[in-house]
Amino acid sequence: MNKINFKNIDFKSILEQLKTYLWKKSNVKISQKQKIEFFDSLYNLINSWIPITNSLSIMTLQTKDKNIKNLIQTLLKDLSKWKKLQESFKDFPKIFNHFDVYIIKMWEITWKLADALDIVKTREEKNKELKSKIIWALIYPMIIVSLSISMIIWFMVFVIPRVQKMYVDARVNLPPLTQKVIDTADFLKNNWIYLALWLVILIYFLIKFKTNKKTKYYYDKAFLDIPLFWWLVRKKVLSIFANTLWVLLQNWIMINEALDIAKKSVENDYYEKKVDEMIVWLNEWVPLSELMWITKITSWKEDEYFPIEISSVVKIWEQTWKLPSLLIKIANKYNKEIDVIVKNLSTVIEPVVIVIVGWIVWTMVLAILLPFFNMVNVVK
Repeated sequence: MNKINFKNIDFKSILEQLKTYLWKKSNVKISQKQKIEFFDSLYNLINSWIPITNSLSIMTLQTKDKNIKNLIQTLLKDLSKWKKLQESFKDFPKIFNHFDVYIIKMWEITWKLADALDIVKTREEKNKELKSKIIWALIYPMIIVSLSISMIIWFMVFVIPRVQKMYVDARVNLPPLTQKVIDTADFLKNNWIYLALWLVILIYFLIKFKTNKKTKYYYDKAFLDIPLFWWLVRKKVLSIFANTLWVLLQNWIMINEALDIAKKSVENDYYEKKVDEMIVWLNEWVPLSELMWITKITSWKEDEYFPIEISSVVKIWEQTWKLPSLLIKIANKYNKEIDVIVKNLSTVIEPVVIVIVGWIVWTMVLAILLPFFNMVNVVK
């Protein structure tokens, strides 16, 4: 049997290939905060008249994050091969979106990289702030719901069985309500593994449903109609859409191209499809305000997903050609409304949750006490 000569194996080359395989450009992700910091650092250096290659080299020394360091080194390699920056950005779809690539592409025509970086950074900051507001609005209700569910499960699994044992020892006839509560507690106690498994499967399929290209449209459509939250979600989508469209139009991007980029910025397939339909009709010279206000594509009905304030602003633009300045006012208006909704959301949800949880707890307490009353009657 031939022995393997380890001296002839190029371990360095194998490790490099393994590293390349594991670090695929299309899979690299960084947080939104890191992305903002990346653009902010690059903007400050470029704005100080430091060449882009030197700026990126300086940034490799500043950052400690491996993904960002690898990203910057890859960009430097691409630039050394005379590859365009917007083409390098396209290789990282989970970091740089369609808007980022297009704005950088504009710089390559106008030679205004600092302005392009500032535009992307500012937009990311606004989107991060908007997402943070919505997340904080949902955290409090979710904490209340989670604690309530935990309390009910603890009551059903640990309290009800002891009460059941007490009544069985006393040989008391259980009322229907008490028996149903006990049966439910027994079911939870005996089948919690299967219930947990079904919950994991449900979460898995929801994630798949959300990420699958064929089903994401229906997920996004349903997300826009969630009770209590639908208005907040739509405001968030429309705020990002209006803000992105404003940035593009004020930089003299044609309306068709601006709509094509703005639709992807909202990260909602339902709105993306609606804007796609609008672009088709725009090419046939149908006014955009009409498409937003009236759903001409399917039926002559008012479009509930584009409120009248947006369609009226577009209508004014079609007569005055001042859409960018009007759009930023709409985006700011929606941001203020989101602030109000966020402040009032917990106030609205809290009493609803308390009533529901109180009703469930009262039902269980009543189920426990009813046999006790029967015992008192028997003694009398």
